[in-house]
This record gives sequence, structure tokens and C-alpha cells, in this order.
Amino acid sequence: MKKSFLLSVLVIIIGIAIQGCGNGNKAANTWTNDDIDAEIKKQVSPLNDKLFNAIMASDVNTVRSMLSPTLLQKAGGKIDTLVNSTGKSFNAKAFDVKDEYYTKHHVKKDPDTLLTQKGSDDDYMVTYRAMNEEMYTSVLVSQNLPINCLILVVYGKYGNDWKINILQIGEYTIDGKNSQAFYKLAQKYYDGGDLLDAANMLVLTSQLANPAGDFFKYRNEDTLKNFYAKVMEDANKIYNFPYPIRDIKTIPQIFSITPEFVADKGQQGVYPMIKYRSTIKLTDAEALKAENRALQAIIGKVFPGILQNNPFILYKAYNSTPDGKVPGDNYNFIQKTSN
Repeated sequence: MKKSFLLSVLVIIIGIAIQGCGNGNKAANTWTNDDIDAEIKKQVSPLNDKLFNAIMASDVNTVRSMLSPTLLQKAGGKIDTLVNSTGKSFNAKAFDVKDEYYTKHHVKKDPDTLLTQKGSDDDYMVTYRAMNEEMYTSVLVSQNLPINCLILVVYGKYGNDWKINILQIGEYTIDGKNSQAFYKLAQKYYDGGDLLDAANMLVLTSQLANPAGDFFKYRNEDTLKNFYAKVMEDANKIYNFPYPIRDIKTIPQIFSITPEFVADKGQQGVYPMIKYRSTIKLTDAEALKAENRALQAIIGKVFPGILQNNPFILYKAYNSTPDGKVPGDNYNFIQKTSN
């Protein structure tokens, strides 16, 4: 198990936009997906292809050529960082068009809110300020990656040309699950008494909740926030870190538990990473292994449900708690459960 990413420190790509969000008034004239005039869709579709391919190839010049004059001026050097970072982080070969919206405005600079109406937890809203009488919004999602990104691009009509007014990019799914999927898992684990995994799933729920920054929000955001607060409050009442394991003679102290994504084929998934401070020197491998075997033997007692809900549990033993600036020396262990 080698390819892993500590989800709590994954970088969300910084998006750039022409304006802040508006007040959330629904656009008066909006057409969605198949209701959009086919001729208009034909104008924008090749632009989406061009933009996606340029981003994934880290082709800054091509992306710059697609920006509106105002965004180009406001973006400055940030566009280079955005494009280069995205191409390096994702490097996807294909994408899906999640949704598209075409809007016409009687008054420019009106605040618009585009709403999905699918009747599920995946319903979301996109809010922005209209800069043109005609606007076209595409929500693009990369395909076939362990971690996929969402690209929110809002075009404005300048004469006969469509130019980009808003471009936002961020993580959308991890291991095929978006924010709402992790939220449902959190509910399941919480109802089953697995407080640790519920909290970890909510960390991912929060991380993926706004893949396009303030422009994109799930419509059940308040419900998510309330549930997050409830679970974290319950967890803090039971687990006060550092958490000493007194059933083990050496009393290792758990100081952190976070979700970690493993990308190895056949073992891909999100698993709990348990970090603990040990009094055994890291150079004493045999003693460290014995201590970790003892910890693995009782981990299901310490965190009810963790063995049932995870095929793997990851551990890192430290002699001192890292300061957050450098990783710190550690010894790694992997527990394969019977799940």
C-alpha cells in the first residue's frame, strides 16, 4: 500500500472570478440541459472541449485566450497557477457535462441563482452576478480518476463571441463519492454507533462541499452543517485527544485520527489513519510492532464499529507529536480487518 494521500491537507485549487456572488435571485429566463437551444449548445460545446484540454495540458496561453477582458485583467498571474496546478494534480483525459444553463437578462449585473430540480440530496445552486445579457454556465466533471475535479465555467456573450467570466476548479469526488455520498455514509455510521467513522466521513463531506468556492452550494447545506456540528460535539465529549490507551502497558497516546485515501489498485479506498505517540524509540522495530499488535487487538473496543466498516486501518507511531510544519519521523503499520 504505497499511493496514499492525507485528505486533510489536500489542496483545493484556488478559483478566480470576475465578481463576487450576488444576493441569490433566481434568473428570470433560464434554460437547462436539453431545453437549451441546440444551436447555442453547439457554440459552447467546442469551447468546453478546448478549455478542458488546455487546463489538463497546463496550456496557460490557450486558457488566457478564452477569458473575458475583465477576468484576464483581474486574474493576473493567478491564472497560471490555476492552470498549472490543475493539470499537474488531475491530468484527466475526459470529462462529463454534469449540467448546463443558458440565461438571458434584461438588466446586466443582476444576481442570478441557477437551481437544480432533481429532488435529491445532489441538488445544488450556482450563484453569480450577470455581466452580460446572455450567459452560459457549464458544470464539468473529470472522469476516471481516483480524485476527480469539478470545473465551473461561466461564459458571457461579447458580440458574437463567448468569453469566460468565471472559472472555478476544485475537488469534486474521492474514490467515486462526492460530498453527498460521504454525508450519507456519515449518517449510516452515526446511526450504527460508529462515531469515529461518522466524523471522518463528515470531514470529507465538508472538504468536498464547495468544489467551486462560494459560487457552488448544495441546497441542503444547512442540514449538513447542523449534522456536522452534532457529530463533532458528540465525538469531543467521548474522545479528548491526546487519548491514552491504558489497556496497553506502554500507554500509547492517540493524538489524531483522519481519513486517508489509498490509490493502490485493489486496495483503493478511504481508511482511518490513527496517529499515536509511543514511548518506544522508533529504532526499536520489534518493540514497536509488539505495541502496535496490542493496539490492533483492542482498537475495536476503543472505537466501536471501526473494524466492521473498514477493510484496512492505517497507523503511524511517533515519538513526539508533529508540530504541523514538518511531518515528523514515524513508523507505519497497516491492519487488515476481517471485513
